[in-house]
Amino acid sequence: MPLTPEMVGREFGHVSVRCDARWLMAFAAGVPDERPELYDTTADLVTHPMFPVAPEWELLVTHSAVPIGMTRAEVLRGVHLTHAVLLERPVRPGEQIDIRATVIGVDRRRAGATQDVLFVATAADGSIIWQTRMGSIFLGVELDGEPTSVDVGWPSARTIDVPDRPIATQSSQVRSIDAHVYSECARIWNPIHTDVLIARAAGLVDPILHGTATLARGVSAATSLAGWPLSAVHRVSGEFTSMVALGSVIEIRLLDASADLLRFDVLTGDGRRAITDGQVARRSP
Repeated sequence: MPLTPEMVGREFGHVSVRCDARWLMAFAAGVPDERPELYDTTADLVTHPMFPVAPEWELLVTHSAVPIGMTRAEVLRGVHLTHAVLLERPVRPGEQIDIRATVIGVDRRRAGATQDVLFVATAADGSIIWQTRMGSIFLGVELDGEPTSVDVGWPSARTIDVPDRPIATQSSQVRSIDAHVYSECARIWNPIHTDVLIARAAGLVDPILHGTATLARGVSAATSLAGWPLSAVHRVSGEFTSMVALGSVIEIRLLDASADLLRFDVLTGDGRRAITDGQVARRSP
């Protein structure tokens, strides 16, 4: 069944979750990021900027919130293309958070139909904690109608030319067990990352690391190389452009750094970009 423009603007799911300190710390460990402030419960516990993807997965999977108009088999052909998080304030350990998802755009590419979804997480008083914009392509699915989108006031990403030489680099070993560790720590389970039979049935040679895990490593490395505290991060974005094999080494490259913006990418062992146009923006003082 095709995607249609009629779904744009529709809310297709919501969930209420309690984000306790155990979950926040486990996510950081699954990245992995070892900075003490991510585990110090004697102070204001710092949340990793990519943590929002964990409770959002609860909405997508546990509550079976699927795009309108497609079969389950078509939904499973979805590939994560882009991810952007806007952090209005830190997550407070133990607070109850309501998350709602709305389709905000559909388009077409040669390989299939694309869809943008906006997640909005709010506190008990209705204030926004974070927003996420997630782009996906559904391979082999058609768009029945014209590309359509709604303006949600998302900040425009800056662009720069990729320099010949990065400012700094950091290598990261992706162990054969890291997809299992991230799956359980983040509570994000998709068997193409942990089950060889399922991964091969999906056309992969072997299980691969989650794209959001790769982006999270990029954010951790870029902020560390630039000397930024994670608590200062206001916005994260990046494009998923290549798969990361388990048992490989990736390289995070800090490409540009100013007072309020970092640019980075992530390279696979054979030089392909796993994350393209990675950006981290700093919160205003």
